[in-house]
Amino acid sequence: MEPVIELISTGDEVLTGLITDTNAGWLSQRLLEQGWQVRRRFTVGDDKADLVELFEQRSHHADVVIVNGGLGPTSDDISAEAMAETADVPLVLNEPWLKLMQEKYAGRNRNMPESNIKQAMLPEGAELVDNPVGTACGFAVQYNRALFFFTPGVPSELKKMMDQEILPRLRNRLGQRGQSQVRRYFLFGLSESGLSDRLDPLPWPDGITLGYRANSPTIELKLIIGTDNRKAISTAETQLLEQVGSHVVARNELKFEGLAAQLHDRDLVVFEDASGGRLTDTLHTLTSEFEGHYLAGLPDTADDLAQWLKGSGRATTLAIGAEGPEGIPLALLTPEGCRAQTLKMHFRDPLMRRRLLAFAAFDMLRRQLQGLPVIVDYDILPRSELISLPQ
Repeated sequence: MEPVIELISTGDEVLTGLITDTNAGWLSQRLLEQGWQVRRRFTVGDDKADLVELFEQRSHHADVVIVNGGLGPTSDDISAEAMAETADVPLVLNEPWLKLMQEKYAGRNRNMPESNIKQAMLPEGAELVDNPVGTACGFAVQYNRALFFFTPGVPSELKKMMDQEILPRLRNRLGQRGQSQVRRYFLFGLSESGLSDRLDPLPWPDGITLGYRANSPTIELKLIIGTDNRKAISTAETQLLEQVGSHVVARNELKFEGLAAQLHDRDLVVFEDASGGRLTDTLHTLTSEFEGHYLAGLPDTADDLAQWLKGSGRATTLAIGAEGPEGIPLALLTPEGCRAQTLKMHFRDPLMRRRLLAFAAFDMLRRQLQGLPVIVDYDILPRSELISLPQ
């Protein structure tokens, strides 16, 4: 049976939205990479009574609870105090951690403030969880059914402690890997909400769930597998690809090693206007063996850009034109001919616009290299013009 793992994020700033809770998302993903799926996530402010109530409640329902935040030296950092009250034990001074904190401050030629002593006060019986980066040690407490891990809210400290301290303890307790696995698909051209509308209503096999993560300019779609039923897994993946297969640009990792090898043997030329050099930057992540030009005043329609490319006398050429009344044209010239389209851009942020334009042009090249239709419909970039010119 899969262990029940839960996350608790603490702090008024997190609860009110003044700070974005990136830690919970990172923890969920990191645990899923190990085969353990987080069952529930909670957010609670700096109120001791609320924390005690939540700790007590979750101790009867979860196998593992990771609590993030509330381990600092100030009066609103009350996670340790709340756990001690929940378990009805006193806070006791952890002398080794106090000494380590004093040594850290001495190494910076500073005296440790008295308020930091609070960070060495742990619930009686708690196991110290080392923090090799900061002054807030973590700790672990077994209470009722649940093993609680308490971690600091600083992301760099949390990540180091998770990988070096907590994951080894979880593997020792739960086994080397959980049963869950995740398959990742990176999509371009679909909106997160449109993707959810398309996929969520479908009948998914038991043990299969979906996850979405916007990561401009792509969306990461996760097939989260909590079953060893091969037929169910195959059915789910087939159904997913039937819906979004034409938009999948990469799987598992957003990398394009195969394309880099294909580009190595091509005499590729790039012209760009409205993308402001972003296409050149994108292609440089794959290869430096192409000729890039950033030119103001390129044609602003698909037909004119296609004709301009055909007259350039080049072999394989990719271009992003200027913005015109109908949108921004993109064109790809190959020995087989020229394909061009004009895309309407509804995004106001300049960087977002350039990223989307560059990736849309890159997607045309990717499709051509992989033998796919060069132009497809994008939900997020409606097309106003489509031109195909033979060689």
